[in-house]
Amino acid sequence: MSNTIGLLISKNWGALLKIKSYFYRITFQQFLIKVNSKKNIRYLEIGPGETRIPGFETANIVKNKNTDYVFDATKNLSFPNNTFDIVYASHILEHVPLYQVEKTLEEWSRIIKVGGRLEIWVPDALKIAKAFCGGEDSGSLEYQKDGWYRFNEEKDVAKWFSGRMFSYGDGMGTRGHFNYHLSAFSERYLIKLMKSQGFVDITKMKRSSCRGADHGWINLGIRGTKK
Repeated sequence: MSNTIGLLISKNWGALLKIKSYFYRITFQQFLIKVNSKKNIRYLEIGPGETRIPGFETANIVKNKNTDYVFDATKNLSFPNNTFDIVYASHILEHVPLYQVEKTLEEWSRIIKVGGRLEIWVPDALKIAKAFCGGEDSGSLEYQKDGWYRFNEEKDVAKWFSGRMFSYGDGMGTRGHFNYHLSAFSERYLIKLMKSQGFVDITKMKRSSCRGADHGWINLGIRGTKK
């Protein structure tokens, strides 16, 4: 398949997804919102993976098999204040433009009940940057603990760094695709952001605490409670 044909398929598929998502939002999604509003305990995953987390409702930017609500997580989520006991977002926040991160966290906080929790997983940008510098400066192979080499058969440390920091979009070069990374986080910075939104009891999570897919060596998880 030529790159040109691939791009055309990608663009058309993206348009079809948007149309599908639109009609879903104005039909069955409204029914789900009404039905689920009657629950006393509610959990929400923003950006569901290939496997649904048991007991969680899901919100995603496009409709797929595991999506209950089609929302852009950087904008209004159309839930009342204090709706959810847990909001879980695994490898979503790095796709938010750096200048929209605080506003996005403010919106996520709004829909969490007082005493509820926000659980966030992102790539550990500091770990990635240190491994890149070590590989370039001293030939360190620390980065190979990650074992992720998409579009990088030669396992070059610079290509690995670029992939982990910026992602690869849809793999076809489509500009503006939602799979690119637009923000970077360290443990310190993510804790600072959560504190700025009024969360308390903020802790770093162990990888065993992942509710969904574990992104491996680069995974950084922070959890906080809404005050």
